[in-house]
Amino acid sequence: MPEEVSDGINKILFSGQLSYGVHTKEFEDKLRDYIGNKNILTVSGNSIFFALKLVDIKPDDEIIVSPMSCLMTTQPVKYAGAKVVWADIDPQTGSLDPQDVEKKITKKTKAIIHYHWAGNPGYIDEINQIAKKYGITVIEDATESFGAEYKGNKLGNTNTDIVCYSFTPVRLPNAIDGGGLAINDTALYKRALLMRDLGINREIFRDEYGEISEGCDIDSIGDSSAMNNISGYVGSSQMPFISSLINQQRDNALRWDKYFENYPGVRILQKREGIIPSYWAYTILSDNRDDLLLELREKGIYASKVHLRNDLYSIFNSRASGFQGVNEFSNKQLNLPCGWWLKEADYDF
Repeated sequence: MPEEVSDGINKILFSGQLSYGVHTKEFEDKLRDYIGNKNILTVSGNSIFFALKLVDIKPDDEIIVSPMSCLMTTQPVKYAGAKVVWADIDPQTGSLDPQDVEKKITKKTKAIIHYHWAGNPGYIDEINQIAKKYGITVIEDATESFGAEYKGNKLGNTNTDIVCYSFTPVRLPNAIDGGGLAINDTALYKRALLMRDLGINREIFRDEYGEISEGCDIDSIGDSSAMNNISGYVGSSQMPFISSLINQQRDNALRWDKYFENYPGVRILQKREGIIPSYWAYTILSDNRDDLLLELREKGIYASKVHLRNDLYSIFNSRASGFQGVNEFSNKQLNLPCGWWLKEADYDF
């Protein structure tokens, strides 16, 4: 948190302007400038769930997703009433395997959720091309990948249909709660603006006397999911620091590269051409992962497996059997702290 943020919060608390307002709009403007996409909006709640509603996901629709994801990625599919269809991953990157994704497409497939593991972008062009071929939507989950880049552009500006962000406390930027969406199609973006505000077009909602106008028809479904002004203010106050914080994480990743370059039985996630990760965490692959986890923790390094493969949860009622990539990655992946709060002196162990 920037040191001066508390003074601004106090002013908002006693201003009476707590709901979506000037600071939320300022946050969105800063996000648009940073990402390079004018079609960005913030929302309260889970941005993946909002995206699924936006593209009109219905019961029995099929959504392709990786088992190696966060529950914030996969639970919204169940909540929307759709069917989770697991696809295998590339065990060297932790991201969806495009060839297996295409094999999983059926007439019921409505969307692909493309999860980027720990800030490391996956096969963006390949997944997008497959989706375009079959006329389905790609929803990128960049909740751990804000600020990551692909071919010189930040995620949210790479021609993907919808890119989702999380602004919860463990993310960058942190807005206390809520998330955001970067949308490629302007018409879909305008629909999203209506959907997050009960279908209301605020420009014509009230008449000259401030009363609700009969001339403003409500012809689309929506709910009240706009981000509040306090979250907008906290998020906006962090944006001037984002580049330096993410650069610090990249510097920390280089230190881990050096630490593990000759470490027996350890491989670093594959760094594909054109990709610059944001390093929400630093992932390694170890042949003796569980032993290494304990070894590193004894040194004072909080290593973690972070996510459990989601197909093990009974809520999904679907095991990803025979998935070689998932099996290998799940058994070998281990993550280390790489956040902006770590300084060079912290690596003296």
